[in-house]
Amino acid sequence: MKKIIFSYILFLSFYGTTSAQYDEMLDVSDALQSALDVRTAAVKIVKDYLYRGLKVNYVSKENDENLSKGEFSLLRLEIYAKDHPEIKNQVEKVAANWKNLRVLALQKPKKEKIQGLLKRLKTFLKASNTLINTMDKTNHIKTLKYQEAANNMELLAQQLAFLYGMQVAGVKNTIINHEITNCVSNFQNDLNKTFFSGENTIDISQNLKSIQADWEMAKRAAKNTQAGPSLNTIYVLMDKISNAARKSAILYQEKVKNQLKK
Repeated sequence: MKKIIFSYILFLSFYGTTSAQYDEMLDVSDALQSALDVRTAAVKIVKDYLYRGLKVNYVSKENDENLSKGEFSLLRLEIYAKDHPEIKNQVEKVAANWKNLRVLALQKPKKEKIQGLLKRLKTFLKASNTLINTMDKTNHIKTLKYQEAANNMELLAQQLAFLYGMQVAGVKNTIINHEITNCVSNFQNDLNKTFFSGENTIDISQNLKSIQADWEMAKRAAKNTQAGPSLNTIYVLMDKISNAARKSAILYQEKVKNQLKK
């Protein structure tokens, strides 16, 4: 209950100033970033639920932060949707599914509840991806694709940390190995797409080189996920990758904003 109150206090504290600040300023790159951010926040709160149960280090305060980021991103989406009726219903569906997911993710971690949490996450991701695909179809700005690819890497790193944690927790799910293979493949595709985009600044290139180095270490650590220290290593490396990927996404977004001004 304390965490729910804490999240809403942060959410409401943002609301008054944010609504006025962004009502006329949000553009398609902001809306896309918000949709991608709330999608990543959902995966993070489910991952944190699992890792709290596994008593893995480094999880302590992140759940509250991820909940707050998800709420803030939804607020931005709702503001943008006021003037974009083509996505209004989809944003409302994402918001409803986020609330359903959040309620369960805030509870005390229990192994028997993880399947229900996974079901809610799957429903949320379906609604979120539908929204993102709609936004993709309505724009033709090339750099937005790289912004999205960088955000995909942030998401996929968190998904992989979650899936490896599932293996350690002993959750029986026949599709885990298949999902891991898909995430690894998709991550590499997005890394290649951004690495060789031809639109990278020096800062973006440095972030991508950092991601590439940590990615190789994470793949080695993943070969021994049953060891507790190995899982801690994966947790830290995937967070580093996520942070660097997000920095890259924001730098791509800056380029998009400059293109929109022309």
